[in-house]
Amino acid sequence: MGDIGAGALLWLGASVLLASVVRAMTGWAFSIIAVPMLSLVFPPEQAVVLNILLALAATLKNVPAMRGQISHRIFLPLLFSGLVGTPAGYWLHTMVGDAGLRLGMGLLVLALSAAMLLIAPRPQALTLPALALAGLASGVLGGAVGIAGPPVVLLFVLTATDLGRARATLALGLLSVCLIAAGAYLVGGHITVPVLLLFALALPVVLLGDALGNRLFARYGGHGVRRVSVALTCGVGLLSIARSLVGP
Repeated sequence: MGDIGAGALLWLGASVLLASVVRAMTGWAFSIIAVPMLSLVFPPEQAVVLNILLALAATLKNVPAMRGQISHRIFLPLLFSGLVGTPAGYWLHTMVGDAGLRLGMGLLVLALSAAMLLIAPRPQALTLPALALAGLASGVLGGAVGIAGPPVVLLFVLTATDLGRARATLALGLLSVCLIAAGAYLVGGHITVPVLLLFALALPVVLLGDALGNRLFARYGGHGVRRVSVALTCGVGLLSIARSLVGP
């Protein structure tokens, strides 16, 4: 921790606060905001592992409250296909350097932003093949760069008829992917003492942001969430790409 300055710690706090507020409002945006922002200051691998631990803590806290809203018909295909994809994603992570990870994160969130901006939502029933494919892709991305959300988020945002139910089901599905990814990184020796110390410092901020985001969701519902999410992810994606181009 001695080589981490006050500026880096302040960036850590600001990143996870913003990510946790938006995650509480949407059910998914923690990783897609936190990982690229953290990787601007911290090594991408450290950012990925720290994000997985923080996302687990934040989502576990809310599972009891969301339990009654979860659709098992939607959740189970996401779970099983995500479990298949996560180990493959972890293998990809071990093959890519820091610049490649940052560039991949940036392109990923920009692609999500563009899809959410350009494709009009059309509420409809979610089919088993669509859920399985989205879950598989989320597992691969979660294992590779710690950002599991985009495929499932895109599917839900463009088709969901009940925002509260979709929010709860999506949060639990991504929690499952994070659990498997955390196990892979633990076995691989990536959950180090510095990562755990950063986790301990960031967790209270995440819980604060989570409480604030839940209050905002209860007060304002889903109005404007899609627009805000697009703006945030677009900005974060551009920053991540720029950081990958300027080097270490």
